[in-house]
Amino acid sequence: MYLGSADKFDRESAKLLLSAYRSNGADAQDPVFKEALELAEIDPELVRWFRRERDFDQMISSKLRLIEPPVGLEAAILAGLRTTSIPRHRFIYWPAIAAALVFGLLLFWQMMLNIPPKQDRFIAFHSAALADFKPLPRLDLLASNLQETQEFIETKAAPTAPALPLAIVALPITGCKTFVWEGQPGSLTCFKLPGGQLLHLFVIHKNAFKGQPIPTGFRIIGNWTVKFSESNGSVMMWVSRAPVEEIKQFVL
Repeated sequence: MYLGSADKFDRESAKLLLSAYRSNGADAQDPVFKEALELAEIDPELVRWFRRERDFDQMISSKLRLIEPPVGLEAAILAGLRTTSIPRHRFIYWPAIAAALVFGLLLFWQMMLNIPPKQDRFIAFHSAALADFKPLPRLDLLASNLQETQEFIETKAAPTAPALPLAIVALPITGCKTFVWEGQPGSLTCFKLPGGQLLHLFVIHKNAFKGQPIPTGFRIIGNWTVKFSESNGSVMMWVSRAPVEEIKQFVL
């Protein structure tokens, strides 16, 4: 799909094509997307748009994966099939089967409408954790020593990170705080990145997420770059407004 006398994509044409690009990267090698992807690497506005599009697609996909069939759905569909008589002939009476399937799908849809969607607990935790950032958090302890902050957190019976990368340990500290989210104690430790932005580390027990799978990779939530990880039963949430390239130097 070439446009213009120079046979090059313009920004709007690239957006139109990339809107069909699958967020899991399955289309990365498809030549159809080659030029649009190349433009999305050098056009700043298109870079931001494409990132937002992929993050939105991933969010929708993750929410769809949380939907579980209602209890009793299989029995209801089978009951619908039993109410439709299929003649015992040498051929299959497809209209009857189709009618039964439509009935089952309609029943499924009706039942789903009455089921509240599962909450994305990681999004909920992120929102609650950053609720008092105005724009900086209110800390319980102002300190420049990592050991001092972690000992303070432990005295409050809150969790600390089981282990930290050496690059993180070498960063300056601004302070820490403890909190409780839905009955689970948690902690926040704030580091200062070389570029001047803060890197916030939230730690809470994985039980707080009730078995929901830990998100992988970096995510953009609002104006924040976010990364979740798990270690020894604790979930770490790294949050910063710094460029993701800088954060990746410290958080893997």
